[in-house]
Formats: sequence, structure tokens, C-alpha cells
Amino acid sequence: MPLAHWYLRSKAAWIARSSHCVSVTKSGVVAVYGGELKPRTPIDDTLKGSMHIFDLRQENAADKSSGWKTLSPIRTAQQLSEVPEPRVGATMVVDGGSLYMWGGRGGVDMAPLGPEEIGMWKAVFDEGDPSGITWKRIKAVNPEEGPEPRSYHASIAQGGRIYVHAGCPTSGRLGTLHAFNIDQCRWQSLATAPDPARGGTSLVAASLEASAPILLRFGGFSGYELPSTPGVLDIYFVNEDKWTVVQPEADVVHGSPASRSVHGFSRFRSRSPALSNAVALLFHGERDASSLGHAGAGTFWDDIWLLTKDKAVDSTRGWAWKKVDVAERSGEGNLPESRGWIASDEWAENGESRIVMQGGLLSSNERSDELWELRIE
Repeated sequence: MPLAHWYLRSKAAWIARSSHCVSVTKSGVVAVYGGELKPRTPIDDTLKGSMHIFDLRQENAADKSSGWKTLSPIRTAQQLSEVPEPRVGATMVVDGGSLYMWGGRGGVDMAPLGPEEIGMWKAVFDEGDPSGITWKRIKAVNPEEGPEPRSYHASIAQGGRIYVHAGCPTSGRLGTLHAFNIDQCRWQSLATAPDPARGGTSLVAASLEASAPILLRFGGFSGYELPSTPGVLDIYFVNEDKWTVVQPEADVVHGSPASRSVHGFSRFRSRSPALSNAVALLFHGERDASSLGHAGAGTFWDDIWLLTKDKAVDSTRGWAWKKVDVAERSGEGNLPESRGWIASDEWAENGESRIVMQGGLLSSNERSDELWELRIE
């Protein structure tokens, strides 16, 4: 039976935040950008464009407050405007050796940033000697075809394209899907996802038989937590530009994962024969929204679910949920408490996924300052 192990890698007060971005590079460097410490107030506003990094390859230090580095933007006379404004509710992905950030909100009014500022931003740093970070605003050749400004959307990189989905514009919520071709700097409008429109959802990029690419969507918020039926999964078939709704088989003991938003949902890979059918990992997230809206904290989950796929059947069948037990440990501190509004990503080392979760909003309405690493063994 698979067993989840949480490892506390860092606890540093100055990195506490929620509604932020986290991406992990191929070599295992965690990059943290943006977010908020106080509701609706973008953090890092005194060091515009700063990025915080943590190398997962370093030893798990006894001093949990150590290990982080802050990278300041490298600017030249021609690049003074090439630094993004502070923001919350943006997304960031890794493609090749670069980070790509899009979207977000810029202040207490929680209005999305304008078209110029919300556009695609590219960030590069030298992982061997990270003394600073270089930002570049990428101008699309067809900006009119791009997504409207929004925050609390979902993004994922796959096959040289960055997908931007759902989220919260100036008012209401969205269900649209757009793809940005990195090489061509061109936007493409794709099929809109099944209703309801939502914010706070998550996407996972995966492949089925014959390497057919898909995107998996779970959860979100549309005035209420989603999905309405426990465990329901939405699948986008990239080659067909088509969405399908499936009901994965429930865990025989624990049923299916309940509705949630602003949660963790990451690709998962393992060389273990017992986990050969694993596709994705679902964890934590908001269970019930606060009556104070974004100014308060609701209730949260602390569970972990494995999504598997029987490769012997067609693409819409053979999906199943499996609740993962969490190992108790001594000498490592407490397990992560329930939380939402987190930022997370997968790092695959030698074919084995390691999931990182940084920050988040706790039930006390405080922002977490922890970096956790999750392994399934």
C-alpha cells in the first residue's frame, strides 16, 4: 500500500505568503514569486520583481530558517521597465530553462492588472551561480486573441505551449482555455471547459496511449466548492480540442475526494510497480469558504489522493481514486496542518516524483512560512 511521507524542508518567517507562484526547475530549484501576507496586499513590493529560490538538492538542514536566496532583478538602462509589478493570484510555469509568469491582481481593490502588465513574462537565472534574475516581457503577435485579464486561474506547460484556464476577471468567473505558443509568441483560443466557470482550479498535464497529450482539471470555486459530485474529473484532449467529464472509480474504503479549491494537484510518476498506473496527486485545499470572503479563512483539507489510470482501456475509462495514508514521524516536527491558497509543483528525479508545497492560508487566517516536500513510497 502506498504511504505518504511529508518532510519539512524550511520554516522561514520572511517567506510566509499565500496566493503566490511556485515552480521547480529540472535541477530541483524551487522558485517562489509574488503573493500576499496581508489580504489583498501584494508582497515584495519594496523589491519589485524579486524571486526567492531554495535548492532541494541541499541537505535537510537542522536550521530550518536557512537555505533561501533572494534574487534581485538585473536591470540595464534599456530594461528599467522590464520588471513586473507586484501581484497576487498569478501563475508561473517552467519550460526549458526559463520561468513564465502570467496574470494576477495588483492591489487592495483586487482588480486584475491591465493587458500590458498582465501579459506573459519570462524570467531566467543562472542555477549554477544565481546572483540575480533577468525579466523580459514577451509581446504576443496577436494579443487580441489572448485571454482577458484575470487572477486565480490555472496554468500548465506542455509541448512548447503554456495553457491558461479559468480564473476571476473584473467580475464573475471564467471557463475559457487559451494556449500560448512559446516559439511563435502566439495565442490560440481553445474549447471552453464544462460549466460552471470557476476560479481556484488546478490543471495537470499528462499523456495517454501513444503519447496523446491531455490536461486534467479538478476542483475550483464558483460561489461554492467544486465539483458538485465528489471525485468528478474534467479531461481536455489536446489533439482533439475537446473536453470530457469522467467519474473515476471511488476508493473502496474512503470513497472519492470531496470538493475543494485553491488546492494542490500535481503530476505524479513512480518507478514502483505498485504505483505504475499513477498519474496525478491531489492534496489539501479549501473545504468551505470564509464568510468574510478573501479577508478571512475558511476550513481546509489535509488529505492526499492518488489518481490512477488503467492503461488497458480507452481514455475515458479506467480512472480511479486511491486515498493515501500519511506516515507519522518523530524528530521532524508536525505534519503540515490543513491549508489552502497554496502553491505547489512536482520535481521528477530519476523518474520519481517529489511534490513541494510552500506557504498557504491556515485556519487561523495566518500565512504559512513552511516549505514541505511530499514523497509517496
